[in-house]
Amino acid sequence: MKYGEGSIQDIDYLYSTARLRSLERGLLSHDRMDRMCDAKNLEDAVKVLAECGYDDTVPVNPGQVDELLAEARNELFKLVESIAPDLDIVDVFKVKYDYHNVKTFLKGEHGGENYQALFIPCGRVPVEVLCENLRENSYKDFSSSLRRAAEEAKEVLGRTNDPQLADFVLDNACYKEMLALAQQTNSKFLVGYVKLLIDSANLRAVVRSRRMGKDADFLRLCLIPDGTISPAALISEMNPDAFEALYNSSPLAAAGVTGAAVLRGEARLTSVDLKCDDALTEYLKKAKYVAFGEQPLIAFLVAKENEFTAVRTIMAGRFAGLSPDMIKERLRDSYV
Repeated sequence: MKYGEGSIQDIDYLYSTARLRSLERGLLSHDRMDRMCDAKNLEDAVKVLAECGYDDTVPVNPGQVDELLAEARNELFKLVESIAPDLDIVDVFKVKYDYHNVKTFLKGEHGGENYQALFIPCGRVPVEVLCENLRENSYKDFSSSLRRAAEEAKEVLGRTNDPQLADFVLDNACYKEMLALAQQTNSKFLVGYVKLLIDSANLRAVVRSRRMGKDADFLRLCLIPDGTISPAALISEMNPDAFEALYNSSPLAAAGVTGAAVLRGEARLTSVDLKCDDALTEYLKKAKYVAFGEQPLIAFLVAKENEFTAVRTIMAGRFAGLSPDMIKERLRDSYV
């Protein structure tokens, strides 16, 4: 059902917005992230997580952290599906897990590796059903876009023996389907977010590819259409100043400046990821000024997924014995 048409209106989000505003107080804020990093031991770090509604069991290895976050992700989708007036909006965020799981299956089967632990069971297609479809080449439970991409990726992988080329096929199709689903909801906020995701993915890809000395043909394979900055503009040869200018009036302006610095050899590649992620979070913060509507639900869903990434980063850093400052350098902006 399209948002803003028929029976779905802003007022239908009164309950979900009120519920989420209450839950936002439990999100992992900057202060809480700092406290986790600075905690004298793992037990104290987990106490901070418990303030955010997580289990207070102290993990003994990164695998247990992943299990904790997998359960939290499942609970997140159960929550938003229980309060969202329009489930099509939620599907936009479940799509990426379908494509991730197809990638996991194809590369695992191709390489003969044990890949079962790498699945993320939050997509539209249950993992066991997805695997059965892929083994039988039936694809009866896939969307048409996922089916076409899976067939093409499998063919590319078999022909070239290059998992990266198969990933390009699936990544391109994933963003394209996300955008199509977002457009069907008729939510301008959601469409804007997905387009910013595409622009962000392309900016990162260009900077990495040019640093690696890749040519225009490589960029044509990995860049995604339908963002606000065309792949053609990004493929053309340009100096760092011209690259920076492309993003001057974009929400990714700071990321463009950082990307240009990386191309000059003046900054690290990881700094581009940080600036892109911060731009996405800044976009989502617009939802804080919406009294009720689909925007707070979208922002909360993404904020929680970003929180899972932050928790994994902090806990992995602590297990690795990194200093608090080193861990903090790897953290993104927080929604709260």
